[in-house]
Amino acid sequence: MNARLRRVLGLTPGMKFEVRGESDRIVLEPIRLPRPEARIINETSSGYSVLDVEDAPTLTSERVAVALADFP
Repeated sequence: MNARLRRVLGLTPGMKFEVRGESDRIVLEPIRLPRPEARIINETSSGYSVLDVEDAPTLTSERVAVALADFP
């Protein structure tokens, strides 16, 4: 599946799907988990406003590289 179609459908790496058969077709339906709560907080050590997301994965160079690989 090409990058443009994945973006249009809102599909992301690691997303899980429910798979079922309908007549002569195979249907893949994304399992969408509820979004975690996010809020903007004032980072006391730097004084900057930052986005705080509950249970967010750590942003690494590898994750940035993967995200940018499909960026137009």
